[in-house]
Amino acid sequence: MTDKINLTIRPATPADIEPLTALSYRTIRSKYPSVIGADTVEAYIASGAVPAFYRERNAFTRVAEVNGEPAGACAVKEGEIDLMMVALEYHRSGIGSALLEDGERRLFRDHDRIVLESFRDNLQANTFYEKHGWTVEKTFTMPDFAIPMVRMTKQR
Repeated sequence: MTDKINLTIRPATPADIEPLTALSYRTIRSKYPSVIGADTVEAYIASGAVPAFYRERNAFTRVAEVNGEPAGACAVKEGEIDLMMVALEYHRSGIGSALLEDGERRLFRDHDRIVLESFRDNLQANTFYEKHGWTVEKTFTMPDFAIPMVRMTKQR
C-alpha cells in the first residue's frame, strides 16, 4: 500500500520531537491500555519518557512521512530495534513494514543477529514482527513494572 501514498523515510531532526511525541501519545493511549493497563499507560505518559526518548535518540531515529507529515518512526541502537511507532491511521498501510525494513537494513550492516523487545500481550505487534521473519527468543518480565515481555531475534 505504500506505493499508493507519498511515503518518505528520512533521518529525524529536533523539529520532529514534538510531532512524534504527539503521534506516540495517541497510539499508546489507543493500543496499550489493553496490553499494560490504563494506569500504567498514563503513568508512562506523565513521566515525560516519550519526549525524552525522542530527544536522546534523535540521531538514531528515522521518520516515515506521508505528504510531509510524520506518520511513524523507527529508532535503532547497537544491534537492536529500539522503537517502532506508527500513527493509528497508518496501521496496516505498509508504513510499519517500510520502517522495519529500513531499521533492519541499517542494523544488518554491522550485525549478523539483531533483536527487539515487545510487550508479550501486544499480539498485533508480535504477529507483525513474526510476519517479517522475527522469532521469539525468550519471554521475561520487565523489571520494575512486572509487564510480560518477549525478546525477538532475526538473523541476516
